[in-house]
Order: sequence, then C-alpha cells, then structure tokens
Amino acid sequence: MSISFRRYAALGAVVAMSLNPLFTVTNASGATVATPHIVANVLGNTNNYLTSLRTFFLCNSAKCKAQRSTLLTSARSAMTKLSAQAAAASRAQVPAKYRDSLRLFVSDTRLLATSYHEYFTTPSTVTLSGDVGNIFYLTSDIGSDVNVLRAAERNGALSFNLWVEGEAATLVAMQTDASALQSSTATTSIGIYANELLEKACDAMLAHAHGPNRTFNAQLATFARDQKRISQSEILFLRGKKAPMTEAQVASLNVKVSAEFAALIKSETALVKKK
Repeated sequence: MSISFRRYAALGAVVAMSLNPLFTVTNASGATVATPHIVANVLGNTNNYLTSLRTFFLCNSAKCKAQRSTLLTSARSAMTKLSAQAAAASRAQVPAKYRDSLRLFVSDTRLLATSYHEYFTTPSTVTLSGDVGNIFYLTSDIGSDVNVLRAAERNGALSFNLWVEGEAATLVAMQTDASALQSSTATTSIGIYANELLEKACDAMLAHAHGPNRTFNAQLATFARDQKRISQSEILFLRGKKAPMTEAQVASLNVKVSAEFAALIKSETALVKKK
C-alpha cells in the first residue's frame, strides 16, 4: 500500500515569550480594578514553570545534560505546581474576559500532564519521542494562553506575535511527526502512532484557532481539519480497515494540505513582520 506524506517547510517565524505581568489594571473611569487571584498567579508563575519543563525535556547542550538530575527535580516541581494551578483555575469564578483563555489554560495543562507522566512510564522509545514533541508544543500553547490572559488583564489588544507562539510550535511538532512517517525504518505501528500524534496536534490547533486575525484563523482551521481527515483515514488503512476516504482521495487531499501549509507559513510570516 502506498501512503503519501509530505515534509513541512521550515517555519518562517519564532515568537518570543511574553513580557513581565502586571497585577492591576485601570478601567475607563480611572479606577483600579484588582486582578482575580488565580489570574495573577497564572500570570506571575506559569512562565517560570514552563522554563523548567522545557529546560529538562528539550535539553541538547552538554551543560544541561550534565545537570539532568537537578533539572529533573525542577521539572517535577514545576509540573506539580502547574497542575495545582490548573486545578485551582478550573474551580475559579472569574470575569467573562478571562474565561476562554483560562479554560484553554486548564485543558492544555491537563494534556501536558498526560504526556509528562507517560514520558516517565512508557517502555517505548517511539512513545518517548512523541511525548517530547507533545511537551514542546503544549508548553508553547500554555505560553500563548498566558499571553492572551495578560492582554485581557490589561484591557489591551492581543498582538498576533504573542498569540501565535503555540500555533507555531504545533506546526513544528507536526512537521516532525510527518517526517517520521517517511523514514525507511517506519513500521506499521510507528505509522499509526505518528498519525495519532498528528490528530491530537490538529485538535490542539483547532482549540486555539481564535487569534486576532480572522483570515489566519480560517486558514489554520481548514488546514487542521483536512490534516485530521488524512490521519484518520491513514490509521484505518494501516489497520487494514475501511476508511472514509480512498487512497486516491487521501493523496489528492495531501496535495491540497501541502498548499494550505505553504499559505499558512506565508501568512504567518507576513503577520509577524507586520506586528
């Protein structure tokens, strides 16, 4: 069976982490309005937790490899505190302007915790690699959630550059998953797993496709839905089951998705430069 996959082009933009938070804002009348406690905690602590997790899981330098034991302790503490923060956020009553981004923060943190715990329990090196990819884009999604919360706290407009952090990382992770499928050593089980990772990445992308640029949101949603359709059919092909699309239809949709991806990168690059 011939299954068509493509390598994604390199991303044209890297989005920086957000600025330091403010904990009070001023309304139109000039009165100071206190930021809800949970929102202040998320804004004040989350980026430090994410840094600890990224430093451990995305370690490539000789220096950090020599400090793995210390970095692991920091990562474990960060994940515990981040999960506790998400649990508190899930119960918190906050003004409407914070609800959507706080809900995403909770959801993303729970997904991150799942990959985090699986990393330490799976015997599979393939799953380990997948978990690191998940942690890479989910920490970025959470970083974007924090950026959105901060814009709401300041009653300011959300910049595309700060919002796109998570989506850019998700595209990179998807590129890696798609590339794994092209390997000469890719087995049926690896093909199924890689497509499952792509499905989850598509779901994450759709959950966050509500940024400040409506045209880009629409492009992102179309790409994610089409890629998800491909992965769902590919999984069934690999399992020897009937799929909703034929292999010819999947091949045709792959061509369309490749064009959608190229258009996404072009739009993203232009919007980041525009600021």
